[in-house]
Amino acid sequence: MSRRDLVVVVAVVALATTVPGHSAIADEAAPYAVPDFLAVTPPLPAGSDASHAMRLDLAEALRIAVHHNLDIALERKSVTIAELNVVAAEGAFEPTVTASYGHTNVERPPQTVQEGEPGTVFSDRGDSWFVELAQRFTTGTLVDIAWSNGRDKSTAGTAVQPLNYRSFLSARVTQPVLRGFSTDLDVPRASILQAHIASARERGQLAIAMTELVERTELAYWAVLQALFQYDLAVRSAKLADDQMALTKRQIDAGTMPPSDLISAETTVAEHKLGLVTAEAAIQTSSDQLRAVLNLPREDWSRPIVPTDVPTFAPAPTSADDAFAAALKARPELAQLDLDLQSAQLAIRTAENAQLPQLDLGLEGDLTGQDDHYGGALSQVGGLDQRGWSILVNFSWTPLQRATRAATAIAHVRHDVTIAQRAQTVQRVWLEVRDAVRTQDNAERQLVAAAHFRELADKALELEQRKFLNGTSQNLFVAQRQEALANARLAELSALLGHRRATTSLLRASGKLLAARRIKLD
Repeated sequence: MSRRDLVVVVAVVALATTVPGHSAIADEAAPYAVPDFLAVTPPLPAGSDASHAMRLDLAEALRIAVHHNLDIALERKSVTIAELNVVAAEGAFEPTVTASYGHTNVERPPQTVQEGEPGTVFSDRGDSWFVELAQRFTTGTLVDIAWSNGRDKSTAGTAVQPLNYRSFLSARVTQPVLRGFSTDLDVPRASILQAHIASARERGQLAIAMTELVERTELAYWAVLQALFQYDLAVRSAKLADDQMALTKRQIDAGTMPPSDLISAETTVAEHKLGLVTAEAAIQTSSDQLRAVLNLPREDWSRPIVPTDVPTFAPAPTSADDAFAAALKARPELAQLDLDLQSAQLAIRTAENAQLPQLDLGLEGDLTGQDDHYGGALSQVGGLDQRGWSILVNFSWTPLQRATRAATAIAHVRHDVTIAQRAQTVQRVWLEVRDAVRTQDNAERQLVAAAHFRELADKALELEQRKFLNGTSQNLFVAQRQEALANARLAELSALLGHRRATTSLLRASGKLLAARRIKLD
């Protein structure tokens, strides 16, 4: 317990025993109402330029933070990268077109007697062009269509004809039936599925970062408001001290009080002036922290910030079980771990599939055309004059399977680790929810108690001031009652803002904060 808290407790006990007609126990059935001194945003310190102030309600502060905060900007980039990785993974199943062209010009002697006599020089002029279309489907099927053409002009005696055109069209279909294939197509599409899981997980990370930012923004927002209220309460306390010193001077002038009593009043006034300096510095510190969260441009850092929303009290009783049930559905951390489980299960399936032998079935067909005119060669291809087909079977197997078995074992271990991590996270969420519910309940009770204490302190000061006017009290006792009232007001302010913070923490713990603030990831 801090020294200030100890002073408040002692003052409250004294007030409860000295004020006639009041019990020390607050009437918990009475609804709490925000007092007038906390119902309106207090003014800025006298030295601040109020005309240049940045007036923000909480919704606007959250909007600025979400759009300008650097952490969120970086996280959005990560989401974009993850979404592009999905496109890249799908690109593995895009069609591929290959084309080539070649030209040859050769002068050479005959290599055989069939080509010609010694000393003869033959010329070969050739052109070739090739087009291929290959497409891999998510079933694992590979389709390859190739069309090759050639033009050859030769003076060699072994040439088919002096000018020859040849066109060749082939098509091949290859289908894996063991390794690289599954009936639900998850194995051949594993890279795409993993990319989708990673993209969804990154969006969950954005939700986590957004939730943390909203909570930090609200805490910083209320910290600025609390600093302004504390300064306003310090001004009120300083005014009470000034009034008491003026009254003391009149009493001394009237001869009803010795001049030495003025020292006590002046000491109280000096103490409150020091408190004003400290309170004003707290406004600057808390405002800078809010500016940093909002990532305001440097030119706006000289502008005072005035929060226009004041804390309200809206009790919303919630059980830990209800909040935990909501958290299981809405917390992005748990959604991420569910995605990790999906990824681990897919990795197990892929690893187990890799242990199977490689068995591919293929079917290939081809058409050939050849003529001294290119049109004739194409006509033969189109007429299916010269055709052929073949069946292919490719088999490959690693009998020992040391690498694939190790990879499968690793995948199973990682799956077990993910399950354990999820159980740990569920336990942590349960503790967070219970703590948040308990904190909110305690904050509500503290607020009601603080309000009752403040009422007692107010009445006690009024009574002490009457005693002072009647000559039955001293400046010291009046100063003590003023200090007790100031501490009671600060305690109520802290309790009211503490209840608001507790409500925010409970919304975060139950996964409802973004929805409650109407913030969407898009």
